[in-house]
Amino acid sequence: MKRKFSIITTCKGRLEHLKQSLPAMVAQDGADVVVVDYSCPERAGDWVESAFPSVQVVRVDGEEGFSNWRARNLGAEVAKGDMLLFCDADTVLAPNAADAIAKSMPDDTYGFFKADSTAHFNKSGLRLGRNQLRGFQVVPAEAFRELGGYDDVPIGWGAGGDTDLEERLVLLGLKPNSLGDGIVEEVFEHDNAARTAFHKAPIRISYAAGLLYRRAKMALMRIRRTTNLPREERENLYNIARRAAARLARGANETKIRLNIENQVVGMPRQLGFGQGKCVVSINVELDMQNPMPIPPR
Repeated sequence: MKRKFSIITTCKGRLEHLKQSLPAMVAQDGADVVVVDYSCPERAGDWVESAFPSVQVVRVDGEEGFSNWRARNLGAEVAKGDMLLFCDADTVLAPNAADAIAKSMPDDTYGFFKADSTAHFNKSGLRLGRNQLRGFQVVPAEAFRELGGYDDVPIGWGAGGDTDLEERLVLLGLKPNSLGDGIVEEVFEHDNAARTAFHKAPIRISYAAGLLYRRAKMALMRIRRTTNLPREERENLYNIARRAAARLARGANETKIRLNIENQVVGMPRQLGFGQGKCVVSINVELDMQNPMPIPPR
């Protein structure tokens, strides 16, 4: 049976890009397209409804910042396809891209681009542009919904919601499938200021907090044999990770978090020569940075 694709893209301050990339999304045979207008100051949703009435628009009002992961989750909620293709507004699909993906993806896999396979799109050589297609992901809708979608707790550019999703897809039993040529025709380049315009946290905090958070979260999920954690627990964990990441922003070259996962009374402490005792099992996640380099701008 032929796979049906839903192409989901988000927009906040990227209407110029969307006007060039959306026609190629709409042209994909048999695919439905969802655009999430995440409080876009250019009112992207209005333009989409006028220019492409067949495209479903999801509006998120009143948001000063931007969460690509929350935006994608909202788009996925209305998607009709059995395969979800997440594509940023700065990315132009090649003709018949959906067909090419369908032919190259075995069952029980998810699709992604390796950094080296898309390096040629980073013509300006920006450090933050090395993974320009890192967020291009193709995920079976059933698996995406079983996982609860993207984890939208981490905030800021580089927080790693795409990496987190892939790690949990692997825990669920899916295998990674590297996407090849003939899928993306062009990626519009933009400078770091445009890339991070709607993210308040500096990259040094958002990236480090996301890294600490994902490593700790993954350790907990493996121990518990689950593919997700309750939201309140994730929020608490992320707050711990953000505080630890702030130490790097203040000039430290290392930081860490410690999570206590068991705290039990020691049985028969008298055998050890004590009146009482406890046994604590914990997880330490440490970041140790070396060879300082200039910090990328916001």
